[in-house]
Amino acid sequence: MGNYRSCLYEKTYHGYFRCMGSYINQQFKEISCLIKTKSGMVTLPENLIFHTLYTSEYDTSSNISYLIVLLERVDGKKVKYIVDIGKKRGDIYFDIYHRTKTPESILLTSQDDDYNNNDFKKKDIKKLIEARAYLKTVEDIEKLSKMISQKLDNIFYVPLSLSLILLLDNLQYFPKIYYISRPYTIETPYVYKIVYKSYGVTKKPIKTYNKDLNFLSIIDFEKYPTMEPYLLGLDYDFELDRRNLNKFEIQINYDELEHRFYNSITKIVETISISKICPEDIGPYQIIVDNNGNIKFIDFASGLKIPTSQKGLEKIIIETIKDIIIGTKESPLLKYCKKVENMVVCNEKIINPNFPKMLVDNIEKQLEEQLKYYGNRLDKLIKNIMIGNIKLSDIIYQHRKDEFKKNIESVSIALELYLKSLKSHNN
Repeated sequence: MGNYRSCLYEKTYHGYFRCMGSYINQQFKEISCLIKTKSGMVTLPENLIFHTLYTSEYDTSSNISYLIVLLERVDGKKVKYIVDIGKKRGDIYFDIYHRTKTPESILLTSQDDDYNNNDFKKKDIKKLIEARAYLKTVEDIEKLSKMISQKLDNIFYVPLSLSLILLLDNLQYFPKIYYISRPYTIETPYVYKIVYKSYGVTKKPIKTYNKDLNFLSIIDFEKYPTMEPYLLGLDYDFELDRRNLNKFEIQINYDELEHRFYNSITKIVETISISKICPEDIGPYQIIVDNNGNIKFIDFASGLKIPTSQKGLEKIIIETIKDIIIGTKESPLLKYCKKVENMVVCNEKIINPNFPKMLVDNIEKQLEEQLKYYGNRLDKLIKNIMIGNIKLSDIIYQHRKDEFKKNIESVSIALELYLKSLKSHNN
């Protein structure tokens, strides 16, 4: 079968994808999705799964009750996973009213599990994701190609379909991928502009360009907490059910919580610095922390940010720290906490939005002061910002210019294959 990097030598974009599938799809070879309605089972096209799922999920008049995902193994055996749409998405981070895009993932639970057994930890759970391209026009693709070839910037956003090689190069920092589908196009807009009006919040669909740039993937569900529950010592399944916020009690030493916070940021910076890639969409709830304090990025469907130089890498790291600060301040969990002497007490009776602000106050002030004083002087920024007791400059790995070439070349070749595919469609 050969190494997946050999897929870059395919003559066509679809050949590249077939080659990648032959490498990744070693356990599963085909996927089919059905929805259960009052009138029976209906097969659902790949490009309508998430639109149908999340439209019907919050439509009380919908007669759709289940999404069933059938995965055929290479040995011919079929594994059935099921999603009860009627239960709706219930994690503590999901806010249907203020989301700017339709969710890209959903958890699948094997129907072979004993459903009388409520032990979530013992269930076979996988994550179905839809990798999407967030580009407005075909000109965006052509512009990206020109910018990369002429090195007009030091950071590029690249859809996952064109940067899948880089994900596999760094899979120790991401969940295991079991399956990828063929690339396809989504016809229904799934990005929205939120419009605030006197009578409430409305969403205006925004059409994006995604010709054969999307695909489905089955990945591991990581049974570790994301950053915020990790700070409080909670198990991973706490955040999956919003009802857990109605009754909980936590006490933890503040110094320990603060240490976990800075250690997480340190590990995030190290991971981006080593891999030289970063998910486009990143926040505390999109990063899991294992028992050893190491991190994995669990939300990469939007694509990757790829630096072309040390300066670009440092810029991505600064942007990521800002995103972590914003996400922590908006935490739906930490607002239930307060500091009492050197202890942190959290329960459902506490409403204290100042606690997450207090947690990030030190690093946020450093960023604001340094940015105000030095502006875009990244070298000065990273030398003067402290992550806990460590200088940011001591965490970031320094790379030679030629060490970024491998990432750039991988994306450039995949992009070239895609552009050829576009031209053949138009001819």
